[in-house]
Amino acid sequence: MKAVKTLVAAVLGSALLATAAPASADAAAFRHYVACGFTAQAKPSHSCHKRQKKAAFFRSKRADVTYKVCVRFPRGARPRSACVSDNFAEQGSLYYNPIQSRVPGRHKVTWFVGRKRVGVWYFRIRG
Repeated sequence: MKAVKTLVAAVLGSALLATAAPASADAAAFRHYVACGFTAQAKPSHSCHKRQKKAAFFRSKRADVTYKVCVRFPRGARPRSACVSDNFAEQGSLYYNPIQSRVPGRHKVTWFVGRKRVGVWYFRIRG
């Protein structure tokens, strides 16, 4: 009976590893983050002051792609979310999309390539 449990555990572990590999491979294909600034030197951040410039950065490491970036604003904000589609990213180049919000609270930024979500970043605007 102990041998059967060990075998089942090994098979389940292998299945989990097999399903995790493609996700990590996709994640390695792109770099995405939010920073308090518009320059390549702006460091990734999870918190910006409302008066600071804010941007969603994106880099494709393996190929030229077209991407979409969406921002979901805090509760009570109008509009509740906004997206910018058809952004072209040449392989290896860093791009940014300004985030115009000054609404204090937690924001969620999501990047898509095609219909596939390739990244999520949460950041807070403090006021």
